[in-house]
Amino acid sequence: MTRSEPSQIARCLAALGLVLAAASAHPQDPGAANRRQVDPGLTAYLPQPAAPAPQAEYLTRDGAIRIGGADHVKHIVEGFNALYAQPHPGTRFQIEGKGTSSAVPLLMFGKTLFGAMGRAINPQEAVPFRKIVGQDALEIRVAHTSDDTSEHLATSLAVYVHRSNPLTQVSARQLARALTIGNPEGDLSRWGQLGLKETWASRAIHPYGTPEYTGFGTYLQRAHLRGLPLAPGYEQYGGSGQILQRLAADPAGIAVAAIGQESAQVKALAIVSEDGRNVTTGTSAEVASRAYPLGRPLYFYVRKEPGKPVDPVTREYLRLVLSREGQQIIASQPRGYIPLDAEQARAELAKLD
Repeated sequence: MTRSEPSQIARCLAALGLVLAAASAHPQDPGAANRRQVDPGLTAYLPQPAAPAPQAEYLTRDGAIRIGGADHVKHIVEGFNALYAQPHPGTRFQIEGKGTSSAVPLLMFGKTLFGAMGRAINPQEAVPFRKIVGQDALEIRVAHTSDDTSEHLATSLAVYVHRSNPLTQVSARQLARALTIGNPEGDLSRWGQLGLKETWASRAIHPYGTPEYTGFGTYLQRAHLRGLPLAPGYEQYGGSGQILQRLAADPAGIAVAAIGQESAQVKALAIVSEDGRNVTTGTSAEVASRAYPLGRPLYFYVRKEPGKPVDPVTREYLRLVLSREGQQIIASQPRGYIPLDAEQARAELAKLD
């Protein structure tokens, strides 16, 4: 690197930062009101040299760096790629977004720089990955999932009931006890157990959701259900639309589906803490602070072999993603993913070392 290069890099990054800031705040921009705020405490990106090994499996035949996995991250990944290439001239990327389910097989054999996923790795993926690579994939949370379904992104979840149901709130633990069996504190199978009176008290709870090992299902098992079996009456459907359509016809139902899908037939419940002191509804601020129990992360999984450091290009790329400039790219997508705060980003950065 010549003496002039650092100042050139700094000028490029400063200019891009001004462009991103203007784009997110321009009063004539119709999407400005829907963009996220970035924590000013996030660390600025200071580029470091990084080059792929000539034999790196994630390089295409013409030398581009392959990025595979979820297709819903294309917008932000294109922004990361453009920013990364400025201080690393000659670097080219090829995005192969073939879906979240493609991320682990590609990463397992080193065919992608990282695996972009809107959910956590599930047990069916983790076992073969560990067998082939020698240890688990390194899990890096790069953002919080969206609270808006209009852009077809990975989202937070919500709990829904029929509009005729008088219930207004539920705790995450109560939800888990209604969806599963074998809970030490007892299962919840009747609406009276959730405080409803009169004709509702003896009415059976009908739970709805996705299958156990979908994105939603894996998240619920990992974060809330303690790996317990689903209730015998739990009805499984492939997506939020099908789930809520079924719920709309069942006054006794309770469902977990993508957030922001209330209608004339179904309503979302507030989530109350176990001590009853905090009530959340899944606002972007609640998701960002992790106060909302059904908020989910967006993951970039990394391949790390036993006894070896993280690939230098992967590490440098993720340093960018977890920087102020990288999180600004996330924040600049209207109705997009929710950026990390400074403390959260530092915790993820520490995993790379």
